[in-house]
Amino acid sequence: MANSRGSGFTIGLRKGSLAFHKQKGNSSMSPVKKDSDSGNFNHLSGEKSPYLQQHVANPVNWYPWDEEAFQKASLEKKPVLLSIGYSACHWCHVMAHESFENDTIAGIMNRYFISTKVDREEYPDVDHLYQTFIQMTTGRGGWPLTVFLTAEKVPFYGGTYFPAVARYGMISFPELLQRVHDIYQNERERIVQNTSEIKNILQTMDRPEPSPELPDFEKAMKNLLGQLENSYDTTCGGFSSAPKFPHTADMDFLLNYYHYTGQQNARNMVLFTLKKMGEGGIFDQVGGGFHRYSTDEKWLVPHFEKMLYDNALLIPLYVNAFRLSGEEFYRTVAVRTADFVLRELYNGETGFYSTLDADSEGREGKFYLWDYEELNTNLKKQSLDLFFDFYGVTPEGNFEGMNILYVSRHLLSLVKNGSLAPDEVEKSLELNRQILLTRRAGRIQPGLDDKVLLDWNGMMISALWSLHQVTDDVRYPDTAQKVTQFLLRNYMSSRGSVYHYLKDKQETIAGYIDDYAWFIQALLDGFDALQEIELLQRADNLTQFVLQNFQDKVNGGFYLTAKDSETTFVRMKSNYDSSTPAGNSLMCLNLVRLAAYTGNEQYQQTAEMLFRSLKNDLENRGAALPSLLKAVCLYYYSPVEITVSLREDDSAPVYMKALNRYFLPQRIVVRISPGKIPALINPALAEGRILKDKSAVFICHQRTCSLPIFDPDHIYEVFNDLNLKVDMDRDRAAGQK
Repeated sequence: MANSRGSGFTIGLRKGSLAFHKQKGNSSMSPVKKDSDSGNFNHLSGEKSPYLQQHVANPVNWYPWDEEAFQKASLEKKPVLLSIGYSACHWCHVMAHESFENDTIAGIMNRYFISTKVDREEYPDVDHLYQTFIQMTTGRGGWPLTVFLTAEKVPFYGGTYFPAVARYGMISFPELLQRVHDIYQNERERIVQNTSEIKNILQTMDRPEPSPELPDFEKAMKNLLGQLENSYDTTCGGFSSAPKFPHTADMDFLLNYYHYTGQQNARNMVLFTLKKMGEGGIFDQVGGGFHRYSTDEKWLVPHFEKMLYDNALLIPLYVNAFRLSGEEFYRTVAVRTADFVLRELYNGETGFYSTLDADSEGREGKFYLWDYEELNTNLKKQSLDLFFDFYGVTPEGNFEGMNILYVSRHLLSLVKNGSLAPDEVEKSLELNRQILLTRRAGRIQPGLDDKVLLDWNGMMISALWSLHQVTDDVRYPDTAQKVTQFLLRNYMSSRGSVYHYLKDKQETIAGYIDDYAWFIQALLDGFDALQEIELLQRADNLTQFVLQNFQDKVNGGFYLTAKDSETTFVRMKSNYDSSTPAGNSLMCLNLVRLAAYTGNEQYQQTAEMLFRSLKNDLENRGAALPSLLKAVCLYYYSPVEITVSLREDDSAPVYMKALNRYFLPQRIVVRISPGKIPALINPALAEGRILKDKSAVFICHQRTCSLPIFDPDHIYEVFNDLNLKVDMDRDRAAGQK
């Protein structure tokens, strides 16, 4: 869905730029003959994207993103109308039904424009470029994205959703089409002038010259903490008013900052927000997993689409909230979220699928809503009142006459007022949840986008490794390993590059920086868990490929695309977080981790160059860079280095089980034995830490190392001595695993 449903009508990099203003009265749109202009000449039938397949039957003469469309635009001297969306986007569906399925509107598009349709999940570089333009010129962005381009792919006007009929102060889409056509035909010089300026600005963006000095890291981190404290909702949690998004990158930074500094409010804001989200309607109380965002400030009414990336990013946050608080609630939410992904976004053979649509049977959220009578008829009678009381069920409902389930009362309050013990209450609730889950499975399902995207799969693999550390469920590590191997077999090219997406065996989309960054993280997390040196070697190899093919060696950081795979007129960077952390930030985090693992100083220097390049933004615009500031935490305070020294006959499960209880963001873990130190491992991680006849753990931070720890129960005291905030005390932790 579009982040903002309205669209700005004035684009202007300075006074005198192209502007459209809504006028009163009848539209000046010329009459269009339906028969001559709206025939179905659609070019999308061979596309694999579920989103593009949704538009195959449109009367619009759609082209996919390829050179044929732009060659035709040049030949016919027409502008290109670019429409970007994704399969689960509700407002993309609305605009499609209102405009793209309308013969008259399609006729205008076919007569005056060359129309191209793009799945933003297939081509994030295309989406990033034109989102940047729209945000730069209107102050807002989102999906559907509607952009008008020259035949050279340079944008000159656009917005997000445009209605078929003028309303809410928005120009109608047919009127907009007519005006763009008129200006393109009659004022071409103005467009040429504007596009020249636009092209120059876009080509020089995100290329600040590196400062000779590193940023003031403490200032940068404290500034972001202050900004988040000022925007924090003390009543409902979160960092905005409605609509409320999860803001996972902000919460991730706050937990990392707390770990190293002990700033209590950073921890508390996250725990409270995650509690409110897990109790709200944004969390699917029946089937688990999170919807995209909440339309209200209380996390009650979600926008019902479910994205793999939201759930993959939230699982580690809930795992760490469990570690920091000891409250089972957080672990349960993490488990139920992962179980949703394994049940509905995974087939057991390939990788994880991308999204579930918000709509089913033409109505947003219908799949997830409950009628009072349906609940009354199907749930266990002896526990009906308990279920209704806990989940806020009423005859009148809380959303368009239906019920969105949410936690309206805490479990302990129900226990105090009844005769059941807490575990009996939870068992009763779970029984009824399973009844509803089975019944819901018989409904018409939301549309599934079954694209397997490398970056989002990397996120989910890391999430499963995180969950593995606090549960004994073998499905999580088994699935993480299985999907990793699937990706290594199928998403790696013979030259060492990766694919973003496999359309089919013959057609692939080259990997973006986000694909490399997330897959490298997944490999590092897999190495942390399994200590299989091949995983670390793969991560190191991919990092070397990134340095050779993506790095901006002049200004620092990494381009979104490799030097030989650009599909747009400008090579952009991804410095700022959006719904997912920026690829540059995650790559920087990987570099700091790999530098510690391998001792390769080039990795540390590359991260430092990006810090210097973004010095001003880090110090003054941290709200746009929370993921990079997470990397700053790791760099500035240094990773926690853990060396597990083993006897020949010891696999050290007792040590790893103990270490996994504690909150240790981006820890560096190596297991070594005498004579068995892989060449890739940083020698400093083994120096003075090998015992011949005993197994032990060594914990080091900021050049201070513990004595060998032989008893796992003493690990907590060492963390305290090193001033690391891991929170869960030894006695609580012993009972949590």
